[in-house]
Formats: sequence, C-alpha cells, structure tokens
Amino acid sequence: MKRTSRARARLAAAGAALALTATACGGSGGAGGGTETLNMGALFAMTGEGSFYGDVMSKGSQLAVDQVNSGGGAHGYTFELQVEDHRSGQVDAAVSAARKLLNVDGATVLLSSFTAPTVAVQPLAVDQGVLLLNGGGVGSDLVGKENLYNNRMLGAQLLPAMVSWSAERHNAQRVATIFWNDAAGRSDNEAVKQGCQQAGCQVVAEEPHAIGTTDYSAQLARIRSANPDMLVIGSYGNDVGYIIQQARRVGLTVPIIGNEWTPDAAKIAGQAMEGYTAIIDRFDPATSDPEGKAFAQEYERRYGEEPEFYAANYYDLTRFVLPALIKMAGDAGEDPTEPGVLAAEMATAVEQGHEFDTVYGESMTFNQDGTVVKPAAVFEADGQGQITPIATFEDGRIVMPGG
Repeated sequence: MKRTSRARARLAAAGAALALTATACGGSGGAGGGTETLNMGALFAMTGEGSFYGDVMSKGSQLAVDQVNSGGGAHGYTFELQVEDHRSGQVDAAVSAARKLLNVDGATVLLSSFTAPTVAVQPLAVDQGVLLLNGGGVGSDLVGKENLYNNRMLGAQLLPAMVSWSAERHNAQRVATIFWNDAAGRSDNEAVKQGCQQAGCQVVAEEPHAIGTTDYSAQLARIRSANPDMLVIGSYGNDVGYIIQQARRVGLTVPIIGNEWTPDAAKIAGQAMEGYTAIIDRFDPATSDPEGKAFAQEYERRYGEEPEFYAANYYDLTRFVLPALIKMAGDAGEDPTEPGVLAAEMATAVEQGHEFDTVYGESMTFNQDGTVVKPAAVFEADGQGQITPIATFEDGRIVMPGG
C-alpha cells in the first residue's frame, strides 16, 4: 500500500523525534489524552512437533506487551495479544486461525511463524490491510511479499556464506544435506547448493524428511554411503538434536553445520552436539547492552529460563518495532488501528532506512523485500548444552575475530 506524498512529508519531518522515542513505552494518549487498544494476533506453534517455538515466541511477545502496557501504553495505545495455534506448520489451521484473529478479534497486526503458514496467511493480511511480522520462519518464500517483514535472518541470507566458509575451513569437497520437506527446508537446501557452487564443492546426497521425525536411520544410511566430507542440516527444533545424535551413532564423524540451535535439541543430542556449528541471529543473554540485559533478566525472572533468539525476535517486534510505527502514525495524524496504516508506515520507514531498536545490542533495519539487517554470528556447540560465538556475519560474509 502506497502512502501519499503529504504523509511521507509529515513522517520525514518527524524523523528526529523518532530517535527519542525508540524505547516505545510511555508517551501521552491519543486525541483525548487517554489510551486506546490495539489488537494484536499471533500465529504460533502451540502444539505439535514445533511447540518449543510457540512457547518461547509467545513468552517473548507477552513480556513485551506487558511492559508496554505497564509503561502507560505505546503513544496512546495499549496492546492486547491473542495467540492462536497453527499446530506446528499446518496451513489449514493457520488460515482458519488468521481469519478468526482478523474477523472476530479485530487484529490490526499479525505476528506469524514458520514459512508455510506465514505465506498462506499473507494474502489475507494484504486484503485487510494488516501488517504481518515474522520472527521465526526462514524460507525464501517469505521474501518480497507485500505487508510482510521478517526480523529472523533467513536461510537464503545466511547459509550460502556458511556453507562456503565451512567447506573451506574443513576442506570439504563432498557435502550431504538433510532437511525439512517443506518450504523452509527446501529453500535451505537450495541455499546450500548456492554455497557449494561458490566454494566449488559437490552436493552428493540430499535427504528430505517429514517435520517431527525421530528416526533418521534410512536417510543417514544413504548419506553415509555417499561418503560426504560435511553434513548440512536444513531442519529445525528437536529434529536437529535427533539428526546429530543419530548421525554420530551411525559413525558419521564429519563436521555438521546448520542454521538452527535450540536448548531442547541440545538436550536430545547430548554429547553428540559437540562441535556442531550454526549460523543464527546473534542474541546473547549475557549481553552488556542495557536493553538486552534488561530483557534477559526480566525474561528469566518471569519464566525461570534464559531467553534465546526466537523469544528476543518477538520481543523486538512487539516492544520496539510496533511502538515506533504507532509513533509515526500519530505524528502523521493517522489512526494506527485503521486498516493499512501500520503497513504503510512500515513501508515508509523501510524506504527511509529507519533504524529500529533491538535487544541485540545494535539497531536493525529492514530491506524493501522484507528481509532484515541485524547481528548474526556462527556459534559452536559443546556437549553440555551451551554455544559460543566463533565468528560474525558481516556484509554477506563470515569474519573470524581479528580477521
């Protein structure tokens, strides 16, 4: 949706003021000086194989909602969050839930997750002028979609550089892949091929699998017989843990890389996780950044566990991105609860290169194709459930410390 030139001019004039309100809490009310409600909908994996994601994403989102509301609202608007279950990526469930959130709950903004559900509900968001924000899905199908913005670095952004760098690091000439047989996994597999093309390595085995598989003996047997020098995982959640555990069990001793890490998968893999490297959004719960530190401390106090990057992503969307857009709409004399307003404000902010605050310790910006520019890094796992950053992702390439 295009903004008028008058609205653009109003927003440009307010640019300096935006920097002073990036924390997005507090502020005076609307025209009447009070607060109004902005309804938010969320489509998360609350049940099924990916329920870990729904758990942490909803926690990060709700924490941000509570903080915005306890601070008096975001520039005259308090948030109300309604979470619906897409059952770990079931498209029909996602569409049905989205219709309920939009038509019954009156959501002005939709938070979404997983690639296929997000792509499926995007036309509904466009039809109703709703801003759609994804902090978890990684597939390339998420790129270039109207009203859709992703603050999770996508596989197509990260994996080509990761594969090329890792192939050189390990002198790997023969690469095998195992990946979710869905839009995200297939997209990752294509990104691996792109990385191999850059590095001059060869993909010798490609093994798709159903989401939530726990027995990978057939796929890993075929991979082992292909005699690879490196294994790349394009799967997510607990599946990563089972793959690594069973790969080591069948005698695959080659380096294993991917673009996912979760505490639950690390528990499943146990000692077998040692040496696994993943390129992911670079959130550090022990950060010295004031916003990041405050978020991590409050998350742990409330939920009894450290936050990881998925929780951080949805916190960022709710705590920083939405309030900034509401401020922009207010400065332009527009009502952020009206269809199309926040989507138009986001499009203009992206066009102007607006820097949004984040708990990652740096600002983040969005590209016009809906992808994000934010801190990412390569992490190496040990066998005790911990990961340590070993390199950063900068300007499309991986950089070692001091390099």
